[in-house]
Parts: sequence; structure tokens; C-alpha cells
Amino acid sequence: MVMGNKERILETAKRLFGELGYAETTYKRIAQEAGIADGLIAHHYGSKENLFQLVEIEILTDLLLKIDESQYYASDGLSGVLNFAKCILKASTTPESGFLTLLRCSPFLANTVDADNSEILTVCSRVVEKMLECLRRGIGDGSIRADLEPNLAASVIFSTVFGSTRARLLAKENILGLSFSDDFYPEILRILTRYLEPVEETTTHGHESLSSSELP
Repeated sequence: MVMGNKERILETAKRLFGELGYAETTYKRIAQEAGIADGLIAHHYGSKENLFQLVEIEILTDLLLKIDESQYYASDGLSGVLNFAKCILKASTTPESGFLTLLRCSPFLANTVDADNSEILTVCSRVVEKMLECLRRGIGDGSIRADLEPNLAASVIFSTVFGSTRARLLAKENILGLSFSDDFYPEILRILTRYLEPVEETTTHGHESLSSSELP
């Protein structure tokens, strides 16, 4: 399927925001990469800020769709949480997902005081609520330890998962001076499993077989 100018602009901007950051992604650079006149960007999207917000909404919406799909294969709450985490980790290794833009540019959202970020925040809240649903389900069906408070657990999980993707990104850019093997993300999933599982079921629940072959 051949993309029109509007779609080409959005896809090009999604990639460049991730590669260059918000400040360095200019209309001129987008136009050069997309092979169009830069006036078309303003025609279709107005301001650069508006284009960026639409890019973020598309990335988050696509991620939420993949998370929703992953829940069809979840047999209980714990597997739902792990499948959720796998979606985020996999997205961080898939360039076309735009996940790099989320990592590199999302702090910009906090500084757009005059911008209407309500639509982005709505999608974000849906992502968080999906995680809370998985946690409540797991506590209810016994696959997640009953003493966990869902909101606190969600904060720990998001911090662990997104923190690991950021650490991997910094390592690729030679900032941390660390190297990350193919076992890094599977180990993150094992850590989450140990955190969530009831203590007496840690070795018997059946979620411990998380190999590197599950991730790209």
C-alpha cells in the first residue's frame, strides 16, 4: 500500500523524533526524509508540537492494541502481567513501533504547559488501567500474591520495565559502559515473576520458563 503525503509525514516524524530528539527534528529534516515540500507538513498538521502529539498518540495506541491482543493468551492474572511486560519489551526492540520516540521525547510533554495533552493522557491512563486489571485479576485468582497493593505494584512494574528499556537504550549509545546480552529482558521477566508470585508457588506455578527466544 502506497502512503499518501500525510501518512508519510507521520511515519517519518515518528522515526526522526526517536533518532534525533524533539529539538533536532525540524520541518526541513522531515520534509527531506519524506521527499516532500516542507509547507505540506504545516498544511496537514499545523504546528510541530501538534505533529509530535499525534505521533505519541499513534505509538501509544498501537502499543495498547498489542497489549490487548496479548491478554487473549493469558490464562490468569500473572500471565496477563507478564504478557503486558513482554509487549513493552518487544516494542523497544522493534524500530517501526516508534518506542524510541517514547523514551527519548516523552519528557518534553511535561514541559508543554500550554499544550492540550488530554488525549495523550487518556491513552496513558488506559494503559495503566489495563495493568491494574491484570493485577486485580491475579490477586483474585491466586496467581499473584494477595498482599500486593495494585497501584503500588503497577508503579514497581512500570518502573522496572521502562527502566530496563531505557538502560538498554543508554547502553547502545555507549553512555553506561555496560553490555546487555539476549538474556537481559528474560531476566527482567523472571524478576517480575518472583516479585508477583505467591511465595509458596514460586517454583511450581509454571511461569518460570522465560527464555530469550520469546523476545527478538
